[in-house]
Amino acid sequence: MQLENKVALVTGASRGIGWEIALGYAHEGADVVVCARNEASLKQLADQIQQCGQQAIPVRADVSQEVDVQQVIDRTLEVFGRIDVLCNNAGVNHPGNVDEIAVANWDEVISVNLRGTFLCSRAALPHMKRQNYGRIVDVSSGSSVMCKAGLAAYNTSKAAVNALNRTLANETAEYDILVNAMSPGFLKTDMNAAGTRPASAAVPTAVHLASLPTGGVSGRFFRFLEEVAIVPDVSDVDWRS
Repeated sequence: MQLENKVALVTGASRGIGWEIALGYAHEGADVVVCARNEASLKQLADQIQQCGQQAIPVRADVSQEVDVQQVIDRTLEVFGRIDVLCNNAGVNHPGNVDEIAVANWDEVISVNLRGTFLCSRAALPHMKRQNYGRIVDVSSGSSVMCKAGLAAYNTSKAAVNALNRTLANETAEYDILVNAMSPGFLKTDMNAAGTRPASAAVPTAVHLASLPTGGVSGRFFRFLEEVAIVPDVSDVDWRS
Protein backbone atom coordinates (compact mmCIF):
# COMPACT_ATOMS: atom_id res chain seq x y z
CA MET A 1 0.00 0.00 0.00
CA GLN A 2 1.37 3.38 -1.03
CA LEU A 3 0.34 5.33 2.10
CA GLU A 4 0.80 2.74 4.82
CA ASN A 5 1.45 4.30 8.26
CA LYS A 6 0.78 7.81 6.92
CA VAL A 7 -1.65 10.36 8.32
CA ALA A 8 -3.60 12.37 5.77
CA LEU A 9 -5.88 15.38 6.11
CA VAL A 10 -8.44 15.99 3.38
CA THR A 11 -10.46 19.21 3.30
CA GLY A 12 -13.86 19.53 1.66
CA ALA A 13 -14.33 15.82 2.23
CA SER A 14 -18.07 15.68 2.90
CA ARG A 15 -18.92 14.90 -0.74
CA GLY A 16 -17.68 14.46 -4.27
CA ILE A 17 -13.97 14.59 -5.02
CA GLY A 18 -12.87 15.07 -1.41
CA TRP A 19 -14.95 12.11 -0.26
CA GLU A 20 -13.41 9.86 -2.91
CA ILE A 21 -9.85 11.05 -2.24
CA ALA A 22 -10.25 10.41 1.49
CA LEU A 23 -11.46 6.87 0.78
CA GLY A 24 -8.65 6.41 -1.74
CA TYR A 25 -6.06 7.38 0.85
CA ALA A 26 -7.60 4.95 3.33
CA HIS A 27 -7.54 2.12 0.81
CA GLU A 28 -3.81 2.83 0.41
CA GLY A 29 -3.22 2.44 4.14
CA ALA A 30 -3.48 5.98 5.52
CA ASP A 31 -5.33 7.08 8.61
CA VAL A 32 -7.44 10.04 7.55
CA VAL A 33 -8.71 13.24 9.12
CA VAL A 34 -11.64 14.61 7.13
CA CYS A 35 -13.02 18.11 7.45
CA ALA A 36 -15.82 20.13 5.88
CA ARG A 37 -18.82 22.15 6.99
CA ASN A 38 -21.29 19.22 6.82
CA GLU A 39 -20.69 17.30 10.03
CA ALA A 40 -23.31 14.59 9.42
CA SER A 41 -21.80 13.67 6.06
CA LEU A 42 -18.29 13.60 7.55
CA LYS A 43 -19.39 11.08 10.15
CA GLN A 44 -20.75 8.82 7.40
CA LEU A 45 -17.44 9.07 5.56
CA ALA A 46 -15.49 8.31 8.74
CA ASP A 47 -17.57 5.15 9.20
CA GLN A 48 -16.68 4.03 5.66
CA ILE A 49 -12.99 4.70 6.22
CA GLN A 50 -13.04 2.67 9.43
CA GLN A 51 -14.62 -0.19 7.49
CA CYS A 52 -11.44 -0.12 5.38
CA GLY A 53 -9.50 -0.88 8.54
CA GLN A 54 -8.09 2.63 8.98
CA GLN A 55 -8.65 5.25 11.65
CA ALA A 56 -10.75 8.25 10.72
CA ILE A 57 -11.42 11.51 12.52
CA PRO A 58 -14.23 13.80 11.28
CA VAL A 59 -13.83 17.48 12.19
CA ARG A 60 -16.34 20.14 11.22
CA ALA A 61 -14.48 23.20 9.92
CA ASP A 62 -14.70 26.16 7.59
CA VAL A 63 -11.26 26.32 5.97
CA SER A 64 -11.60 30.05 5.34
CA GLN A 65 -11.50 30.61 9.11
CA GLU A 66 -8.10 30.52 10.80
CA VAL A 67 -9.48 29.31 14.14
CA ASP A 68 -11.28 26.39 12.49
CA VAL A 69 -8.17 25.37 10.55
CA GLN A 70 -6.02 25.42 13.67
CA GLN A 71 -8.56 23.25 15.46
CA VAL A 72 -8.32 20.65 12.68
CA ILE A 73 -4.53 20.60 12.86
CA ASP A 74 -4.59 20.43 16.66
CA ARG A 75 -7.05 17.53 16.56
CA THR A 76 -4.89 15.70 14.01
CA LEU A 77 -1.81 16.04 16.20
CA GLU A 78 -3.73 15.14 19.35
CA VAL A 79 -4.87 11.83 17.89
CA PHE A 80 -2.01 10.87 15.58
CA GLY A 81 0.95 13.02 16.62
CA ARG A 82 1.87 13.86 13.02
CA ILE A 83 0.54 14.98 9.65
CA ASP A 84 2.11 13.52 6.53
CA VAL A 85 -0.29 14.44 3.74
CA LEU A 86 -2.48 17.51 3.27
CA CYS A 87 -4.98 17.50 0.42
CA ASN A 88 -6.43 20.98 -0.07
CA ASN A 89 -9.65 20.08 -1.83
CA ALA A 90 -12.29 22.38 -0.30
CA GLY A 91 -13.81 24.60 -2.94
CA VAL A 92 -16.91 26.54 -3.96
CA ASN A 93 -18.05 28.20 -7.15
CA HIS A 94 -20.34 31.13 -7.87
CA PRO A 95 -20.64 31.63 -11.65
CA GLY A 96 -20.65 35.12 -13.11
CA ASN A 97 -18.77 37.52 -15.35
CA VAL A 98 -16.54 40.13 -13.75
CA ASP A 99 -19.20 42.84 -14.14
CA GLU A 100 -22.02 40.59 -12.91
CA ILE A 101 -20.84 38.56 -9.94
CA ALA A 102 -21.85 39.86 -6.52
CA VAL A 103 -18.95 41.01 -4.39
CA ALA A 104 -20.05 38.71 -1.57
CA ASN A 105 -19.97 35.72 -3.94
CA TRP A 106 -16.53 36.71 -5.24
CA ASP A 107 -15.26 36.99 -1.68
CA GLU A 108 -16.60 33.57 -0.70
CA VAL A 109 -14.93 31.83 -3.65
CA ILE A 110 -11.59 33.50 -2.96
CA SER A 111 -11.91 32.86 0.78
CA VAL A 112 -12.61 29.13 0.50
CA ASN A 113 -10.57 28.20 -2.58
CA LEU A 114 -7.49 30.37 -2.05
CA ARG A 115 -7.46 31.57 1.56
CA GLY A 116 -8.45 28.08 2.71
CA THR A 117 -5.56 26.51 0.83
CA PHE A 118 -3.19 29.09 2.29
CA LEU A 119 -4.44 28.68 5.87
CA CYS A 120 -4.31 24.88 5.83
CA SER A 121 -0.85 24.80 4.26
CA ARG A 122 0.42 27.44 6.66
CA ALA A 123 -0.88 25.53 9.69
CA ALA A 124 0.49 22.15 8.55
CA LEU A 125 3.93 23.31 7.46
CA PRO A 126 5.63 23.72 10.86
CA HIS A 127 4.81 20.11 11.71
CA MET A 128 5.90 18.80 8.33
CA LYS A 129 9.15 20.72 8.64
CA ARG A 130 9.78 19.37 12.11
CA GLN A 131 9.40 15.77 10.92
CA ASN A 132 11.26 16.63 7.69
CA TYR A 133 8.51 15.07 5.60
CA GLY A 134 5.29 16.19 3.97
CA ARG A 135 3.21 15.93 0.83
CA ILE A 136 0.76 18.72 -0.07
CA VAL A 137 -1.74 18.10 -2.85
CA ASP A 138 -3.73 21.11 -4.03
CA VAL A 139 -6.87 20.32 -6.01
CA SER A 140 -6.78 23.05 -8.63
CA SER A 141 -8.62 23.05 -11.96
CA GLY A 142 -8.17 23.26 -15.69
CA SER A 143 -10.24 26.43 -15.33
CA SER A 144 -7.13 28.09 -13.96
CA VAL A 145 -5.61 28.04 -17.43
CA MET A 146 -8.67 27.91 -19.70
CA CYS A 147 -10.21 30.99 -18.03
CA LYS A 148 -13.64 30.32 -19.51
CA ALA A 149 -16.04 33.27 -19.52
CA GLY A 150 -18.58 33.30 -16.73
CA LEU A 151 -16.33 31.82 -14.06
CA ALA A 152 -14.38 34.92 -13.07
CA ALA A 153 -14.01 34.16 -9.37
CA TYR A 154 -13.41 30.43 -9.73
CA ASN A 155 -10.84 30.81 -12.52
CA THR A 156 -8.98 33.48 -10.57
CA SER A 157 -8.98 31.51 -7.32
CA LYS A 158 -7.56 28.40 -8.96
CA ALA A 159 -4.90 30.32 -10.92
CA ALA A 160 -3.82 31.87 -7.62
CA VAL A 161 -3.72 28.41 -6.01
CA ASN A 162 -1.31 27.35 -8.75
CA ALA A 163 0.94 30.32 -7.99
CA LEU A 164 0.78 29.63 -4.26
CA ASN A 165 1.60 25.99 -4.92
CA ARG A 166 4.67 26.84 -6.98
CA THR A 167 5.80 29.41 -4.41
CA LEU A 168 5.47 26.95 -1.54
CA ALA A 169 7.39 24.32 -3.48
CA ASN A 170 10.28 26.77 -3.78
CA GLU A 171 10.07 27.69 -0.11
CA THR A 172 10.23 24.07 1.08
CA ALA A 173 12.99 22.88 -1.26
CA GLU A 174 15.37 22.18 1.64
CA TYR A 175 12.89 19.84 3.33
CA ASP A 176 11.39 16.58 2.15
CA ILE A 177 8.12 18.41 1.53
CA LEU A 178 6.72 18.04 -1.97
CA VAL A 179 3.94 20.38 -3.07
CA ASN A 180 1.98 19.78 -6.25
CA ALA A 181 -1.31 20.79 -7.82
CA MET A 182 -3.75 18.73 -9.84
CA SER A 183 -6.71 19.18 -12.10
CA PRO A 184 -9.14 16.42 -11.13
CA GLY A 185 -10.66 16.48 -14.62
CA PHE A 186 -14.16 17.22 -15.85
CA LEU A 187 -15.85 15.14 -13.16
CA LYS A 188 -19.49 14.75 -12.28
CA THR A 189 -20.09 16.29 -8.85
CA ASP A 190 -22.65 18.45 -7.06
CA MET A 191 -20.66 21.44 -8.30
CA ASN A 192 -20.45 20.16 -11.87
CA ALA A 193 -23.54 18.21 -12.92
CA ALA A 194 -22.32 18.13 -16.54
CA GLY A 195 -19.16 16.20 -15.68
CA THR A 196 -18.26 13.25 -17.87
CA ARG A 197 -16.39 11.07 -15.37
CA PRO A 198 -17.13 9.96 -11.78
CA ALA A 199 -15.53 11.79 -8.87
CA SER A 200 -13.45 8.70 -8.16
CA ALA A 201 -11.43 9.41 -11.32
CA ALA A 202 -9.46 11.96 -9.27
CA VAL A 203 -8.15 9.35 -6.85
CA PRO A 204 -5.17 7.89 -8.77
CA THR A 205 -3.60 11.33 -9.26
CA ALA A 206 -4.25 12.33 -5.65
CA VAL A 207 -2.68 9.10 -4.37
CA HIS A 208 0.31 9.44 -6.69
CA LEU A 209 1.09 12.96 -5.51
CA ALA A 210 0.56 12.03 -1.85
CA SER A 211 2.98 9.11 -2.09
CA LEU A 212 5.85 10.64 -4.08
CA PRO A 213 9.28 9.39 -2.96
CA THR A 214 12.02 11.60 -1.57
CA GLY A 215 13.43 13.66 -4.41
CA GLY A 216 10.15 13.58 -6.32
CA VAL A 217 8.76 16.47 -8.30
CA SER A 218 7.45 19.58 -6.58
CA GLY A 219 5.72 22.71 -7.80
CA ARG A 220 4.16 20.87 -10.76
CA PHE A 221 0.63 20.59 -12.15
CA PHE A 222 -0.92 17.23 -13.04
CA ARG A 223 -4.00 16.00 -14.88
CA PHE A 224 -4.75 12.26 -14.75
CA LEU A 225 -1.17 11.39 -13.76
CA GLU A 226 0.27 13.44 -16.61
CA GLU A 227 2.22 16.61 -15.92
CA VAL A 228 0.91 19.70 -17.67
CA ALA A 229 3.22 22.68 -18.15
CA ILE A 230 1.36 25.79 -17.06
CA VAL A 231 4.33 27.94 -16.09
CA PRO A 232 6.52 29.04 -19.02
CA ASP A 233 10.30 28.82 -18.90
CA VAL A 234 11.37 32.41 -18.34
CA SER A 235 14.88 31.73 -17.07
CA ASP A 236 16.36 33.80 -19.92
CA VAL A 237 14.22 36.88 -19.17
CA ASP A 238 15.91 39.77 -17.35
CA TRP A 239 13.00 41.09 -15.29
CA ARG A 240 15.04 44.10 -14.13
CA SER A 241 15.47 45.56 -17.63
